Amino acid sequence: MPKEVMNHTLPLSARLPARGLFEDDWRARPSKKHPYPVVLIHGTGVTKGDWMELGQDLREEGYAVFAPDFGFRSTVLVEESAEQVGAYIHAVLQVCEAKKVILVGHSQGGIIARYWMHHMGGAKHTHHLISLAVPHHGTLHGGVMNPLSKTKRGSEVMDSLISGFFGQSGFQMLKDSELINALNAKGETLEGVHYSCIATRTDSVIQPVESGFLDGARNIYLQQVDRNAMVLHEDLPYDPRARQLVHAEIRRLEHTPWRGHHQH
Repeated sequence: MPKEVMNHTLPLSARLPARGLFEDDWRARPSKKHPYPVVLIHGTGVTKGDWMELGQDLREEGYAVFAPDFGFRSTVLVEESAEQVGAYIHAVLQVCEAKKVILVGHSQGGIIARYWMHHMGGAKHTHHLISLAVPHHGTLHGGVMNPLSKTKRGSEVMDSLISGFFGQSGFQMLKDSELINALNAKGETLEGVHYSCIATRTDSVIQPVESGFLDGARNIYLQQVDRNAMVLHEDLPYDPRARQLVHAEIRRLEHTPWRGHHQH
């Protein structure tokens, strides 16, 4: 266990009961129909149990699907979680004898995917990144409660809440954090990779919700599928409409070579 976690109580989100169960099946292999393994990367304070429904959906369609647990529920620094997730992806590639993967990241999971792609050589192993409510441009301090952080006392309360609930990685998700700025400094998308970004207009965690979009990606509001959908940030991985969108985006591009930044 890293020293910084050993010396403190785990953040609250890392101590809450896990949702569901999704086990890896290391016998799974890609096929001619579905040539890339799919790796699902969960967000902060949850486990891969969040992928129970989507993972099963994809397996029933014949995809080889894998999902890591990592970083004390993704509450440690992004750099450390990315090392763990990167090692896991390399294991999937080796076992599956595949050259590339399709990544699906929810919230911080998408930042971890991009960190691995941008800073750890992961882009050459990635065919397609699908983001679900990922704070690609960071989120305002406190999300929809951001106005509270305008005062010194309010800001201190927000810092305490972020630290106590989300851990160290929570601060890295904020707008203009060093990590977020570095990710976007040389272009938001990378050559050779397809990008799809899905956001929900009723997201109270990622503010503004457009932070979930990337220049050069196919950017989709869930409400384009169902304009009355009231889907919260944390519900996206298992909402039926979001799952259908993810599935459609995978199918749309799994046999399409990369031809440039337009993702239409």
